[in-house]
Amino acid sequence: MLTDSGRLFVPWVFAILLLAGCGAGEPAPTATPTKTPPPAESAPAESAPAEPVSAPTATLVPLVIPTPTPEPLPTAGNLAPFTGLPAADPALLRQLPIFVCVNNDAAGREAHWGLSRADLIFEYIVDGYSLTRLTALYQSQSADRIGPVRSARYPNIWMVQMYGGVLACSGGSDAIRYLLKNEVGFPYLDADLDDPSNNRYFTNLGTDYRTRLQARTDGVRQWLADQGIATEWSKPGFVFDTNPPPNEAGGATLIDISYPGGNSVQWRYDAALDGYVRFQGGVQQFDPASNGPIVAANVVVVAAAHELTDIIEDTLGTKGINIKLHEFGDLRVFRNGNVYEGTWRGSQEAPPRWLGPGELPIPLKPGQSWIQVVQQIPDIAYQ
Repeated sequence: MLTDSGRLFVPWVFAILLLAGCGAGEPAPTATPTKTPPPAESAPAESAPAEPVSAPTATLVPLVIPTPTPEPLPTAGNLAPFTGLPAADPALLRQLPIFVCVNNDAAGREAHWGLSRADLIFEYIVDGYSLTRLTALYQSQSADRIGPVRSARYPNIWMVQMYGGVLACSGGSDAIRYLLKNEVGFPYLDADLDDPSNNRYFTNLGTDYRTRLQARTDGVRQWLADQGIATEWSKPGFVFDTNPPPNEAGGATLIDISYPGGNSVQWRYDAALDGYVRFQGGVQQFDPASNGPIVAANVVVVAAAHELTDIIEDTLGTKGINIKLHEFGDLRVFRNGNVYEGTWRGSQEAPPRWLGPGELPIPLKPGQSWIQVVQQIPDIAYQ
């Protein structure tokens, strides 16, 4: 929720940040409790064992961090703010961006659908540094099938807050679900709570809990209408230029990104396809919705602080990770076979900025961008 001064006041979010700083083997800070943890909610309605619920184990203290109020950047006519491409329906650009949590384990990757229609896609580490998950943003295009949908994680709080969107996922740990349903300032559509039969806003295909649940943009917008939630949207966009900017860092036609659990990513620049072709776990990735390969106009690598929390995410006791996407860090932007070095700057109230020398924006190539979140820049290699 926002205070009268425009600051984000999320007691549970910032309490968990304090827990994250404790790490393994360090004592949690003591403080005067300000809220009694809520009772555990019903487990997600999936055919596999439900994810256990666990609230933070330490006392909570409210914090307020001031953030600047951004001024929306001008949008040229019907150009989408996060692709720089014309939108078939400019009215979509005035609607809340839709964020969908997508499974990215080995089974999930084989069942990916609809990623090519996203404006941008985040990939980030989850679950005790054991694998990655995707969250795709849809605004300038509609998609009648997106999946497979899975549960929310801590980084979703920051990414959806800064872009001012709506989040659609399938359940999550008790602590994360409580924050999303009660404490953050954006709408959260939980398939397990808001559509338990998965027949109004979501769709089921098959019975495998890892791959069955599918989202669609009109389903999310129907939920917003049913809830009477205002959907008018205005936020800054990215800077785009069809011409590559001057480059002193050199060419980069091959990008290797080290992720845990055999989930390393490789992007290969293909001049014929005018972008970077995606591989993960040594396998090229395709989207049946477009009947073609996954190709990114831009690969944006951001190094962000990762902190282990006390939130339990699965039946094995795996702990969740807080990734501070609202702060700042090192940056590499890849476009047109070149690499650009710089820094990124985040905010709770506006999308991040990609900055080069002199704090000037690094313009992206019009098209889809993948934001690859890593712990540090040495986690990647390129040539």
